Amino acid sequence: MISSGESGGLRAGSNVFFGVAAVPPLRMPPPTAGGINEPQECPYCRRTFSCYYSLKRHFQDKHEQSDTLYVCEFCHRRYRTKNSLTTHKSLQHRGSSGMLKRLLKTSALHSALAPAPHHLFDLGASDHAPQLPPGLQ
Repeated sequence: MISSGESGGLRAGSNVFFGVAAVPPLRMPPPTAGGINEPQECPYCRRTFSCYYSLKRHFQDKHEQSDTLYVCEFCHRRYRTKNSLTTHKSLQHRGSSGMLKRLLKTSALHSALAPAPHHLFDLGASDHAPQLPPGLQ
């Protein structure tokens, strides 16, 4: 059991922390009797949603309390909910996820390595350079 002695601090089993009532976390409401595909109302703000999934997403975005931040791996923007990050990526980085991930990996790899000497990139110095046919040289 956690006890504060005479200081008035934290006590197990109570919602009091240093004399201030702690607000219990809100809980996701169960679906209404009509079922998950019927309109649902948020009991906290009275907004109506077309189905339980929409209510659940609304609850996570607006009423759920979390200290977790979700970070976009492409632009490093931070979002409070996973749904917000997913929406951001689908709108801002559409079609580039696979290509951009590979680009980020290779650019990180190249920046981690020392730059290669310039003569390694001289395409004309190679024995395997394409040859023009006789008469066109």
